[in-house]
Amino acid sequence: MHEIKDIGNRKLRKPIAVGIVGSGPISTERHIPGFQKLRRETRIEAVCDMNENLAKKTADQFGIPRSFGTLSEMLKSCDLDIVDVCVPPRAHKAVANQAMESGCHVLVEKPIAISEAECDEMIRASEKYGVKLSVVHNQIFYPPYVKAQELVNSGKVGKFAGMRVINFTHQKGYLKNMNHWIHKLPGGVVEESGPHAIYMSLPFIGRVHDISATPTKILSYPWVSFDTCSIDLKGANGSSSIIISHAGDYFATEVDLFGTKGMIRLDLQSMLLDVQQRRSLEYTTLATTSIKTSVRMGTGVLSNAVSSMLGKSFLGHDVIIQRFVDCVRDDSPPPVSLEEAKETTRVMEKISSLCAQFSLEASRPRASLSHNSSLPLVQNGMSPHEPPIDSKHGE
Repeated sequence: MHEIKDIGNRKLRKPIAVGIVGSGPISTERHIPGFQKLRRETRIEAVCDMNENLAKKTADQFGIPRSFGTLSEMLKSCDLDIVDVCVPPRAHKAVANQAMESGCHVLVEKPIAISEAECDEMIRASEKYGVKLSVVHNQIFYPPYVKAQELVNSGKVGKFAGMRVINFTHQKGYLKNMNHWIHKLPGGVVEESGPHAIYMSLPFIGRVHDISATPTKILSYPWVSFDTCSIDLKGANGSSSIIISHAGDYFATEVDLFGTKGMIRLDLQSMLLDVQQRRSLEYTTLATTSIKTSVRMGTGVLSNAVSSMLGKSFLGHDVIIQRFVDCVRDDSPPPVSLEEAKETTRVMEKISSLCAQFSLEASRPRASLSHNSSLPLVQNGMSPHEPPIDSKHGE
């Protein structure tokens, strides 16, 4: 039984009724567990996927009452408050708009869309139907990142001077799978990791006005034109240098923030933060600061281990899902603003355009472009043509 609660002009069920679109890993490893941690506040009523057998398997695995092969069937058969979109990016706009048209609030896995034009359509739908819309920018909710923002804003490292973001994804994640939907994106594998680096940069550098990108092919997989990309963003308040790669045999997500009085180093996989303010290069200073850094790192590792044993979650998805549920229940602003979502999409669209230019150059029979070649490109505001939507729901 659902208790009905009035939220403005809308009726909201209690617990809040949720429908999941997509049964891929991001759904089963992050979104579904995130909602099920809120059992007193939400109830997942159904899951749908174009692979109906996979949808049923997911429903059985998580004890979800119903499964469907299409979103239309799910919306017609279930009274839902929230639709959670966990499908490939090309389908985000179509799925989200259909759900909003049915009166559902919508949470979308990143990126919110693959073009600024699509993002605008989704925002208009949200406004037209009076529903909440937000996107999962999970890494800005990691504890070290939140703390780093506080330190920079308080002046701990002086005036902000710039930042660096490193994001390495093991090649087994996406690159090796030639049939993965990621290879159909305009920006290829870079478009999977790129939004993370962009939205983590925006709070520090502000609106981006200049973008350059240098795609590079390090490994020899024939179905990709590039697997690594160096990106430079210049914003109103500073710059961000980004390296994204899917060519390694390891994972790494690190952020360095530079100020006039020191720097902040973040390891967002180990969930560690360190402030470095070395004042000289004398031996004693180097030794002292190295010892202090080791102590801080050791203390951080111990603290994280204790927190994990006590059941504390460090997952940004959990935070966003909780806050999205809160914003639906309380009619308050969503956890990630649509302005941030749109700016991330705008910047990523331009980077994807640059990468597409590289792919075009690499496909031409020129001796100067081999699998180890790279080509620096600059984007001055031109937008690529909007690609067709891929309706595949499994991720």
